[in-house]
Amino acid sequence: MRLAEHTVVSAVYALADRELTRALISRIREETVQLLGSSVPLPPLLLEEVLSARDPELIVALVESAHHRGEVFDQLAALGDPTLAVRLYGKNEWERTPAQRAAVWAGAVATADDIRWQAPDALPVKLLSSRRRELLEPALLAPFPELVEVARQVTGKVAGQAVGGEGGGSGKFRVSEASANTPRQDRSRWDRHPETTKELIGYLRDKDFHGRIVLPTTPGALDWDELVAEHRCVPFFASGLEILWKHPDCPEALALAAFERNRNSGKVSGATHWSMLESPHFEYVEAHQLNLLLRRGVPSGSLPVDRVLREVGPARSILCALPHEHEEVRAALAAQVARLGAEFAPWRAVYALLPRFAGSITELVDAALAETPKHRGKSWPKPTGPEFPSRRLPNGRQAWLRLYDAADYPARCALGEHMDERAIQQLLLWHHPSPELRAHIVQSRGASVLAGVASTWQTTPDVIEDLIPYDDPEVNAALFMHTDLTHAQRRHVLSGRRWQDGASADTPAADRLPLAEDLIGALRESARRPWLLACADSGDPVLCRILLGSPRAKIHTPALELRMLVRLWERHGPDEVRALLDESDFPGRKRQPKHPLSPTTLATGHTALDAGADGVALLRAASEAAAGPAGRAGFLAEKGAGPEEDDLGKAIELFNEEIGPGPVPWEELAADHAARPLHDRLLVRLGKMDGCPPALAAECAAADLRLSHPSYRPRKGAKPPTVSEMLTKLPLPVRDGRCHWLEKAHGVGQLSLPAVVRDAFPAQATVAFLARALDLGDSPATEEVRETRREVAALTAEHLADNPEGWALALRLIPDFEGTLPDLLVASGAVVS
Repeated sequence: MRLAEHTVVSAVYALADRELTRALISRIREETVQLLGSSVPLPPLLLEEVLSARDPELIVALVESAHHRGEVFDQLAALGDPTLAVRLYGKNEWERTPAQRAAVWAGAVATADDIRWQAPDALPVKLLSSRRRELLEPALLAPFPELVEVARQVTGKVAGQAVGGEGGGSGKFRVSEASANTPRQDRSRWDRHPETTKELIGYLRDKDFHGRIVLPTTPGALDWDELVAEHRCVPFFASGLEILWKHPDCPEALALAAFERNRNSGKVSGATHWSMLESPHFEYVEAHQLNLLLRRGVPSGSLPVDRVLREVGPARSILCALPHEHEEVRAALAAQVARLGAEFAPWRAVYALLPRFAGSITELVDAALAETPKHRGKSWPKPTGPEFPSRRLPNGRQAWLRLYDAADYPARCALGEHMDERAIQQLLLWHHPSPELRAHIVQSRGASVLAGVASTWQTTPDVIEDLIPYDDPEVNAALFMHTDLTHAQRRHVLSGRRWQDGASADTPAADRLPLAEDLIGALRESARRPWLLACADSGDPVLCRILLGSPRAKIHTPALELRMLVRLWERHGPDEVRALLDESDFPGRKRQPKHPLSPTTLATGHTALDAGADGVALLRAASEAAAGPAGRAGFLAEKGAGPEEDDLGKAIELFNEEIGPGPVPWEELAADHAARPLHDRLLVRLGKMDGCPPALAAECAAADLRLSHPSYRPRKGAKPPTVSEMLTKLPLPVRDGRCHWLEKAHGVGQLSLPAVVRDAFPAQATVAFLARALDLGDSPATEEVRETRREVAALTAEHLADNPEGWALALRLIPDFEGTLPDLLVASGAVVS
C-alpha cells in the first residue's frame, strides 16, 4: 500500500492537538518515521513529543534530516546523547559545518560522565584514530582531555606545515627559489642580449637555445669580419644567419648565406644583393620569396630593373614577381613591349613561349620576334572560358597580362579582340584596366565578357550594381550563381525584367531577357532555398515547375503560392496557369496524387480561371490579402501552434523569408481570437513577445495556466474550459509533495481557497496545496486564509472529531482516494463510526 505524501502527513499533525498527536504517532508510525527523515517542516507539537518520548527509531529518523533543520539539530545536540553523537557529527568533512560539530561537543559537556562515551563505537574513541583536520579541529572543544590532546597534535602539525614546513621549507618553495635564481642566459627559451661579438657567437652556436637574440644597434659593437670568418670556418645555423641578415650592417657574404639557407622559408629578412640572383640556389626560390626579393631590391636599387629584365630568368616568374607599381619597372617593360608592336602574332608567340622559356624577359621578346612568322593568322592558343571562382595564379597567362599592361592604349585595344575569355576575365578582375579600355572591350566583345567579373561570393555590392544594368543573360547568370545577390536582385534576374534607373523595371513579356541554360540547370540541381524561392516571382513556367517539384524546398505561405500564379498569368496568360494547376508530374518530385500547391490556392486559382478576363485581378487581390496583416495573422495562427516551443518563431521567419519582413499583426490576431479562439500554445508564445496588447496578454496568461495542467489537452478552435471547470473535471497530480498547478492558479488569482477545498480532487493534492496555502502551524495572513482554515477545522471536527482511528484511516486512504477532501472525510468518518 502506498503511503501518504510527507506534506500530507505534516498537515495532519498540524491540525492535531497534543493528545491526538500522541495517539497518531503509534497508529501511523511508518508515515511518521518517513516524515521525520524528510526535509518537510515539522509541526511544533510533533517535534516536542518526539524529543520528549526519546523513541530510538523516531530519534534516529530525526537525526538523518537534522542537517536540514538548524533548530532541530541544536536541540538534538543539546541532549548530549552518546548514541546520537556519531550520526550528528557526520563521517565526512562536507556533511556538517564546524559550528554544528561544535554544538555536539557543547551538548556532551553535561553528559561527559556517561560511560557510553567510552564505548568502542562512541564518537570520541573513533576520532582518536583519525588524522583529518576538519573532524578534529572542532574536537578541541570536547570535554575529553585525551581527544583534545590528539586534536592539538594533529592540528598543530598541519599548521606548522602550512607556515613553513619541515627542514627549512617545502619542496615547492625550493623549486621556486631555484627558479628565481637561475640566470636568464641559462634558460633554453629566453631573450638574450649579447654585448660582444664573442658572446654573440656563443649564442649562435648554442643548438639547445630556442629563444630570441637581440643584436646590439650601437655602431661598431660587432666585428663583422670576425663573424664572416667564424661562419666560413663552421657555418652558422639557418636561424642564426637569419638573425644576422636582419641587421642593417650585415655584410653581403652573410646575407647571401642566409638567403641560401632560408630559400624555402618564404622570408626576405634583410638587404638584397645581386649575388643572390646569381646564386646556384636561386632556381629553387619559391614564387612568394622571389616576389619579396624583387619588391625589396628593385625600389632600393640593389637590383637594377634593366639588369633584371636583361639577365634574370625565367621570364614568367620574373614578370609575376616584379613590383609593377614602381615607375622604373613600368618604363622598362614599356620599352620591351614596344618592340612587339600592336600585331597579335608576336604577342601570341610570347604566350606560346612563356610556360617553358628559361631566359630573361629581354631574351623572351627576342625569341618571340624571331618566332612571329609562325604565329601569323592564328587565334589564341587553346582558348578557355572564365573560371568560377577565378584564381590568381602566377602562370603564363598572368605573366602575359603583365606585359599587356605595359603596352600603349592602341595596342591593348587591338590585342583585346584576340584574347580568350579567361584572359579577359583576369584582366578585368586583377589588372584594373582603365574605364576607356573596359568600355572598348565590352563594345568589341559584347557585354557577356563581363560575366567573368562576377566570379566569387566576395564580389562587392558596387560591382554587382555596376553589372546588372548591362541586361545580359550570361552576366545575370554569373551574378545569380556566383555572387551574393539580394533577394530582390535574385527575383529580378529570374523574372527577365530589364534594369532601369537603379531598379527592376516593368517589362513587357516579349521584351524580357531569356535565361541562360547554365542558370536553369543550376536551379534544377540546387538545394539553396533563397535561389528556389526566387522562382515564384519569375513568371516562368519552367522555373515554377522546378520550384514545385524540388524535394529540397517547399512553399509554406499561401501568399507566395498566389503570387506565383499572378506572375505566371501576367507573363504567359491564363493557359499556363491552367496547365500548372492541372499538372500531375513535376521534375524532381516523386509521383504523388496530391498537388504541391495547397488546396486553398488550387481552389482560388480555378475560381480565377472561371472568371475569365477578370481572373488575374481576383488572383492579385487574393495574393495581396494573403500577404497583408490578416494573411500574416492567419499563417501565424496555423503554423505557430505546433508542439515545438519554437514553432511560432519558425512561422514568423518563414513568412518574412517568403513575403518580406513585417510587424506582428496584433490587431488581426486579437480579432481572430475573438471570432474563434486561438490555440492555447499559440497564445502562450504570443504572450512572451514584446508588444503584446494587454487584452490579449490576459488571454495568454489564462492559456498558460491551462497548459500547465498535465491532464489538459487543448482542442483547436474549441472554446477552452474555465479554471473552475478544470478544477471539477481534471484530476490534479502531486509531485515532490506539492500541487504546482493549484499553487499557480491561486497565485494568479484564478482560484479561491474555498473552491479548492470544495471541488479539487484527488484529496491528496488538495491537502498538499492547503498545507502551504494556509500556512498551517503559523499565524494566518489574510481573511481568506482564516476562513478556509476554519472551514477545514469544521470539516475534520464534523466527520473525524478526536477519534485517532478516523484520522489514521483517512491518512491511509488518501494516497489512492480519487474524490475530494470532503468526500474523504465523510468516507473515513462513516467507516469508523
